[in-house]
Amino acid sequence: MTLDRRIILLQPTVTQNNSGQVKRSFGSAGTFYAHIMQAHEGVETFTNQQDISKVVYTWRMRYQTAIKASWKLQYDSENYDIVSIAPEGRRRYIIVKTTLSDV
Repeated sequence: MTLDRRIILLQPTVTQNNSGQVKRSFGSAGTFYAHIMQAHEGVETFTNQQDISKVVYTWRMRYQTAIKASWKLQYDSENYDIVSIAPEGRRRYIIVKTTLSDV
């Protein structure tokens, strides 16, 4: 097993414009190496007159303490929503479960 994929972790940032509206965006928290363990079956739904498909991906990364489930993972210009983070072994790796939506 090699960590052969270069990914970017994106953390949420909140800014406020001149009229007081809050805007949420994502900024880079760094570049890391990861391994795609598996892509699970996708799910297609029909919401608000739109077809939406989601595919679940599982990644393995070196152990990180700062990463949160509210962050995103970017790989190959695609933004994956982080669903869960679980340690593997004795703090050597973490397993990150993400979803990729076509919306």
